[in-house]
Amino acid sequence: MSLVEKVKDAASPVIDMATPVVLQALEKAGPLMDMAWEKANPYLEQAKEVATPYVEVAREITAPLLESTINKAGPLAEKISVTYGPIVDQAMEAAGPLVERASEVARDFVEATVFAVDTATGGRFHDQFASVSQVVGQVLSRNGQQSG
Repeated sequence: MSLVEKVKDAASPVIDMATPVVLQALEKAGPLMDMAWEKANPYLEQAKEVATPYVEVAREITAPLLESTINKAGPLAEKISVTYGPIVDQAMEAAGPLVERASEVARDFVEATVFAVDTATGGRFHDQFASVSQVVGQVLSRNGQQSG
């Protein structure tokens, strides 16, 4: 079973419970969104009419400058890559432990969040939250195994 399938399986009960609430919210928000769009549309059209000439002038002015910049930057970018590439590689190696630590902190955060939500819901959805927590832990782990 792929990781995506595991996440879907773990999250689907929670999604199933949330679906009616989301549908109800959409049902109530729909008419309000339509009214807002109707009121805003004339102003959007006016703004578009006023802005269009300025946008065209900006395009005409910036196009040659952008092309010139690209032509000049290409060789410089290549020189920078050759000169600083090894330094970037060293920085990436040094960042490895920091990334690992960030992953550990994220796993701890997920565990604390699951605990808080599980407590707040009186444990009614404990199994679903535990499954999601396990899958997230696997995703955050470099080797795909949940660290314990």
